[in-house]
Amino acid sequence: MSDTALIERLLGPDREGIRLIAVSTLHGSATIDGTSGPMGNDTDAELLAALREWSDIAVVGSATVKAEEYGPSTSTRLAVLSHSLDFAGFEDFIAAGPIVLTPAERASSPEAQRLADAGAEVISTGTGTMSEAVSALHALGARRISCEGGPSVYSAFIAEGLVDQLYLTLDPHLSPSVEKPVVDGEATSPALKLELENVDTVDSTVFLRYRRAQTP
Repeated sequence: MSDTALIERLLGPDREGIRLIAVSTLHGSATIDGTSGPMGNDTDAELLAALREWSDIAVVGSATVKAEEYGPSTSTRLAVLSHSLDFAGFEDFIAAGPIVLTPAERASSPEAQRLADAGAEVISTGTGTMSEAVSALHALGARRISCEGGPSVYSAFIAEGLVDQLYLTLDPHLSPSVEKPVVDGEATSPALKLELENVDTVDSTVFLRYRRAQTP
């Protein structure tokens, strides 16, 4: 199977909706030595790129942008969730024009105006729920939305039932503790039932694709 054919198989059918993209060690940690950098392989990187290309907008938390040292996006537009609106040291990232999603109480703040002046598009998410954030993205015409984390962002999507598909890469590392869990939130709603759509392995790395289970 060619690399292109493999990525197409991992990506699956082109369906509108919300896709969560996560990588985890075998024991459930989202990071090794503070970042996801040591995890995954070339196929994982190609799949992430393909999922970004599929997306109208990719959502990510500001903590992940900083920890993973995101640079300016050259393909899909990024929407960054932030309450502090502090992007010191990431001026080039802001100058590239990402969307910054923040609660209404922060959307009219001096910090928000500085980001707007620097090139970002600051958008209010009302009271700050993930449903309101997704509604704001829908208002921009986004129908294919991906989520790149981190743990608290994943939890917010899951808690509000905003998951159509999950792309989970299992990295073959094992350590005696979970440095950072893949999801990190309060159990305020029932767990979502998923159905396995596809599984592939490349160099001991497992690629899982799930869809939300259909209710009767």
